[in-house]
Amino acid sequence: MNPHVTGVLRDAFEDLADSAPPPSNLAGITLARARRQRIVRRTVGGGLAAAACAALVGLVGAVVPPSGGADQVAAPGYVRRSVVTAYSGIDDDRVVGPALDYSLLLNRKTGRYDRIPYNVALPSPDGSRVLVGEGDNSPAYPRRSGILDPTSGEVRWFPGEPDDEGLTIGPGMGEWSPDGRQILFQRGPSKRVPDDHDNDGFTLMDPETFQTRFVRVPNLLADNVIGSGLVWMPDGDLLAMTASHREGDTAPAVVTEIRFYDLTGRLVRTIPAGAELSPGGVSPDGSMLALTHPEIVDSPVTIVDADTGARRATFTLGSSRLIGWVDDGHLLMRRYVDDAERTGSDDPDHLVVVDLAGRVVHTVRAAVWSQQVSIGSAEGLPASAKDLIF
Repeated sequence: MNPHVTGVLRDAFEDLADSAPPPSNLAGITLARARRQRIVRRTVGGGLAAAACAALVGLVGAVVPPSGGADQVAAPGYVRRSVVTAYSGIDDDRVVGPALDYSLLLNRKTGRYDRIPYNVALPSPDGSRVLVGEGDNSPAYPRRSGILDPTSGEVRWFPGEPDDEGLTIGPGMGEWSPDGRQILFQRGPSKRVPDDHDNDGFTLMDPETFQTRFVRVPNLLADNVIGSGLVWMPDGDLLAMTASHREGDTAPAVVTEIRFYDLTGRLVRTIPAGAELSPGGVSPDGSMLALTHPEIVDSPVTIVDADTGARRATFTLGSSRLIGWVDDGHLLMRRYVDDAERTGSDDPDHLVVVDLAGRVVHTVRAAVWSQQVSIGSAEGLPASAKDLIF
């Protein structure tokens, strides 16, 4: 996610930490990480009605699923079950700047993508709601964020005015809990006192009531110089975060361990680590972590035991970045078609499914170049969407 997409929602979330009722459901990922291009594992259900899109956008783009451009045949033994449910942060060539970037949301009834006028679109696990955001906080396009009903097209916007506190956001906005009942945001030092880590912590938001609950974890980010954010574990009871340090301002950051916290902020356990855990890096059953350096193309991917940190496998796939897990035996990578795409080419790249040895078992061409991609279950899609499924 690049700074354009990241900036869309920062202020709206910062509000909630101080102006909303006592925190009750939010947790965050770090703003520094939001520059990444990544895919976030999500499950989507229900389509976005064309009429609702028309009312929201004024122009509805029904995007035909891509065909050709990549091998659509899966390796023997691999079952295709997933689909991209949303593309976020797509550049609009008709305007200058990020304020009017848009997103594509999968319409499960038509098997096509509907254009929606938001910089960020992050579906909930069951697809019944979508976390959306718009604007770049300029006078003409103030930032705001809220919850979209994909059936009606209506958005409930978060209340409050932007403030100067240090609530930071990650891929898109926040992270939906596995059961979809909470949204997690990470909170760092105040912008006014950037080195004050006494009030580090995370916030949990109830997406129905917008009530928030701040959980104070002093020095949570003091040992997180690479800016990695909190990540939900599949059981919804634990959060994991990369710990790192730097010897001096100019020295490279070194990852030391992965820490696991419960929802009260209590440190439950740690495991040794030499690379970063990012959103999407936890296997669906919670037994394994995929660690890498997300800012580095071609960074090795290391699979470790989530309880002990013991290494299970390591591989490198050229011209690629780790996205996340597809199932307990396969990962999704973002594979760049050429060097130009590493710097933001408008040409779509490829989404590559690999096994834990790094062998490619399926490749599908992305529908569009975007800053962020969400994936979910392909169950119930019409036959017209067959080329979308991986």
